[in-house]
Amino acid sequence: MSINGHSISGSAEKIKEQFKIRAQKFDLSANWIKDKQLIDAHTELSGNPSGLALDLCCGTGRVGKALKQKGWDVKGLDICRNMASISVDYFPVVEGEAEKLPFQSGSFNLVTCRQTMQFLRTKEVLSEISRILAPQGVFIISLTVPFSDLDEDWLRKIHFVKQPLLLKFYNAENLKQELKTAGFLIQETRRLTVRESINRWMDYAPELDVQIRRKVISMVGNAPVEYKRLRDVNDVDGEIFEDWNWIILKTVFRKI
Repeated sequence: MSINGHSISGSAEKIKEQFKIRAQKFDLSANWIKDKQLIDAHTELSGNPSGLALDLCCGTGRVGKALKQKGWDVKGLDICRNMASISVDYFPVVEGEAEKLPFQSGSFNLVTCRQTMQFLRTKEVLSEISRILAPQGVFIISLTVPFSDLDEDWLRKIHFVKQPLLLKFYNAENLKQELKTAGFLIQETRRLTVRESINRWMDYAPELDVQIRRKVISMVGNAPVEYKRLRDVNDVDGEIFEDWNWIILKTVFRKI
């Protein structure tokens, strides 16, 4: 089986390898990873701590660490052993795939997933999340998305040049629709921006050929006028900066 031309098993192995290479310096690659405002949005939407929380595709564990500090009993899951070896310093982590969660049904009161769904088989993942959530359990998902249809097409091109392993490119509406189709009711939506250096984003993507890295920087720096306006693209002594638009959704599962 393949999605967007990718073999599912082959894509998973390539993702493991990519993040194995990037793990030790991952936190340096983009501001959003440690951005306090973004992490606080997740912890605020989580509500009062009440039992187990799963930081799904936990990476270096920044969201899970904040949830633990708030009082949640946190577990993590990541496909990449090298990422898990970092986040395990904060909470227990299982190595595994989001489409096949190794947890009992109804065992989590909270699941969070940040900037990962574009790599995953969404229907299977959402089915697994609904299975492991306890009644009234909360699922919080966040992603970078276009600001509007005026920057969407160019941003899609940039993302697929930078990351050919993507299975899907999301905007706010198709993300919400997939959640609703899977039986999730959106209770609250938050949006915020995080300022990013595109040069640094590329500096910490060693898996990419240098020509690809240069092309991504050029695509942002020489983007269409409306893209540059919406994302406040700016060149500071050859370093390209832009705003990334984040959507954070608090949802609960309702059987269809």
